[in-house]
Amino acid sequence: MNNYSNFTIQLEEPNGEKYADPPDDSLGELSHFELGLKLFCFECDRPVSIEIGEQKVKVFLDPDICMLLEDELPKKLSELSQGKPIKIEFVESVCLTLELQPLTNDKISYHFKEFGYLSPNQFTLKSQNQHFELNKTQVIAELKEFVEQLMEMALNGGYITADEKQEFLMPLREIVPASAIC
Repeated sequence: MNNYSNFTIQLEEPNGEKYADPPDDSLGELSHFELGLKLFCFECDRPVSIEIGEQKVKVFLDPDICMLLEDELPKKLSELSQGKPIKIEFVESVCLTLELQPLTNDKISYHFKEFGYLSPNQFTLKSQNQHFELNKTQVIAELKEFVEQLMEMALNGGYITADEKQEFLMPLREIVPASAIC
């Protein structure tokens, strides 16, 4: 029996509300993939629930997950699988940093740091810092599956090409199963 905390990330049903203007590239600075990713996240926006142990956090495809994808989440997952620490930050919908530090081949130390203000009328800074131990293989598999699901949705919606999807997901192929690490 292990004493690891649970970790899940999943898309919820779309809510249909838009809180910002659609992304544009009037200066032509973005690649087809970058603009397609932004448009996908905006047009297909929906809540994303993340559960770590007893903590439940709700973020959104646009802008939270879009920013993670732009920050090369597949590359970060590859680094995590190789024993390197990573940070996943949500700074738009919530003020939250997830720090993942590999401890052993199958264990990750996870720090959940929440920061921000207590309420819109109170300018007192809140800070919450919690620690969990997670199963490394389960966390990487959950995040990998989530990213692959998003890229398949973007491809099926015509936002990105098959080649762009393959290139973006390339670092995920480098992930070494924990059982193969000595």
